[in-house]
Amino acid sequence: MIDEQALRQFGGLIVRLQGRTDLSREEARDAYLQIWRNQQPELQQGAFIAALRAKGETLPEILGVTESHNTEWLAQCGGEVGAPEPHLGLLGVGMDSLKTINVTSGAAIVLAAAGVYVHKVGAPGMTGVSGSHDAFAVLGVDPDASVARTLQSVRQTRLGFTSGVGAAARGTGMFRVLSQMRCGTTVHLAGPLGFHSHDERRKMIGVPHPGQIPLIAEVMRQMGYERGLIPCGSSQEFPDRFMDEFSTLGVTRYAELRDGQIREAEFNPEDAGLERARYADVAAGASPEENVLRLLRVLSGKGTKPYEDLVCLNAGFGLLFMDKVGDVRQGIEAARQVIKNGAAMEQLRATIRSQNEAPNAGLSQLEGLLSRL
Repeated sequence: MIDEQALRQFGGLIVRLQGRTDLSREEARDAYLQIWRNQQPELQQGAFIAALRAKGETLPEILGVTESHNTEWLAQCGGEVGAPEPHLGLLGVGMDSLKTINVTSGAAIVLAAAGVYVHKVGAPGMTGVSGSHDAFAVLGVDPDASVARTLQSVRQTRLGFTSGVGAAARGTGMFRVLSQMRCGTTVHLAGPLGFHSHDERRKMIGVPHPGQIPLIAEVMRQMGYERGLIPCGSSQEFPDRFMDEFSTLGVTRYAELRDGQIREAEFNPEDAGLERARYADVAAGASPEENVLRLLRVLSGKGTKPYEDLVCLNAGFGLLFMDKVGDVRQGIEAARQVIKNGAAMEQLRATIRSQNEAPNAGLSQLEGLLSRL
């Protein structure tokens, strides 16, 4: 039972946020820990979440919420990948306004096929047709696998997928809260910035608006990441809309964290010899299954050039970020090669065999999709 003083103290934080007064890092961390642990009435929890988002988060507040995520996630779902070389955490924040196929999911598969150890983390689509949880589930990868199996899959096959709302996460307070949300919150920014394994120190994380790039890069630096890559892509056709990936539609703004230093830069598709695409050529399908079928066409070498370019561009930057190639053109070519020689599809099958408790069912599901291409 919550005592009156605890109720009033938490309520006082809400009143401060409503008055547009910033909280300290410690106050934001402790408040969110109370939310995760269900130590306040749900009305107060919801009021705090809404008030912080409405005020606009400061760097200390995002750091505090990220620390609360680490405390909760690593206590419940912690583990080590233990790969023979540093692995890549890969995800997009989502909530972007240019909806495409599941680009980071495809890039994760291609990156692993090209030699990078990848821990892909994701969730169901909140503002779009499908998130990476939906995509991997349709592909036949079990999103309810335990974290131990997921991290083992990274170690054994170079790719594992962890869902933020899968069975492994359902014992956390984060699942209780986020499963009820249908709008963006502070934790949709801070959660992806947390460590999803004890030995994660390199992450590629796309953001939905270029104004968030410097803030997210600084959070990663202060959280102790060795390296970070934070892109936000735009469209020449729709200059006020963005995607949380590297874009073939227009300029991509990004920041890279390396050796404690943050460097901001811009990239145009022509810089790597790519044709600038139209949004209609890479837009999302009408359903998660349609998105996956378009992605599978790319992975099996049957996709349209605009879709393949978009997936290979993001994989190419990942290969460069992880020191597997000397420049992004080489990365794009390496990505195309693992698609052409069948390694990308074999990577997906290997991950299903490693991660799923019932791999034959997942493989059968995948083969059924492939028969429709």
